[in-house]
Amino acid sequence: MTTVAAEYDRMELQQQYSGSNDTVNNRWDDDWDNENSSAHEREAVQKKTFTKWVNSHLSRVSCRITDLYMDLRDGRMLIKLLEVLSGERLPKPTKGRMRIHCLENVDKALQFLKEQRVHLENMGSHDIVDGNHRLTLGLIWTIILRFQVSTRNRCDLHRLRRFLQGHR
Repeated sequence: MTTVAAEYDRMELQQQYSGSNDTVNNRWDDDWDNENSSAHEREAVQKKTFTKWVNSHLSRVSCRITDLYMDLRDGRMLIKLLEVLSGERLPKPTKGRMRIHCLENVDKALQFLKEQRVHLENMGSHDIVDGNHRLTLGLIWTIILRFQVSTRNRCDLHRLRRFLQGHR
C-alpha cells in the first residue's frame, strides 16, 4: 500500500511542479513573442519608410520599387539610386539574371560606396542578393546618412532619428 501512496504523492508533486513550470514557460514564451512581434513591427515600419525614401529619389528617373528586399537584389535599382543621389555615372549594370550577374551589380554599387569613403561593416554583395533584411535595411540607412543627411542640415538627422525612434 505504501508504494501506491508514494506513487500518488510523486504524481501530485510532478503535476504541481510541471504546472507551475508551464506557467513560467508560457509567460517567458509570451514575453519572447511580444519582443519578436515588436521587432517585426519595427522592421516593417523601416522597410516601408525606406521604400518610400528610395522611391522619392528613383522617381527622378521614372523608376520605382515595390519590395525593398526583392527589388534591390539584382543590383540594378541600387546602381540607379546611387547615380541619382551622387550625380555620377556608375559602371553599367550587367544584363544577365543569374546569381553571378546580380552579385556583380551589387558589388559595383558597394564598390562605389567604398570609393565614396562609406564604411560598410560586415556587408557583402551576397547579403543583398540573398535578401538579408537586416543588412539591406542597414545599407539603405547608410546611404541615407551619406547622401541625404551629409548634404543637409544636421537638424534633419535629428528629426529622422526622432521619427524612427517614435515608431519602435
